[in-house]
Amino acid sequence: MIYPLLLIAILVMGVASMGVAELWRTQVKREKEEELLFRLTQFRVAIAQYRAAHNAYPRELKDLLEDRAQFSVRRYLRRIYKDPFTGKDDWRLSLVIDKAGVVSGISDVKSRAEGKPLKSIPGKKDTYQDW
Repeated sequence: MIYPLLLIAILVMGVASMGVAELWRTQVKREKEEELLFRLTQFRVAIAQYRAAHNAYPRELKDLLEDRAQFSVRRYLRRIYKDPFTGKDDWRLSLVIDKAGVVSGISDVKSRAEGKPLKSIPGKKDTYQDW
């Protein structure tokens, strides 16, 4: 009698732990999405501020860290953030190319992460790369 009850208890605990694992995985993914949105916003605000100050886009992301063009040093970003999904700072850069074919700066930063997000953003597509 005890042996079948023990097997049923183990089965119930296994099913419950699978449910908890799924909830945990969803929560971790949701937190990474929020962090990705925060980091992309930081990049976009920094690029906009740089463009307003110089009337040009930054040539590379390092230009946003330290701007010595004026008497005082201006920092648009504290650091080059890593993508929370890939763990690397290899962002997909949207480059501005002039009529001569020369790259004149970075206009936007996007993630290289693949996958479908949990959160839907109006006007955006169904992958992290479109954010």
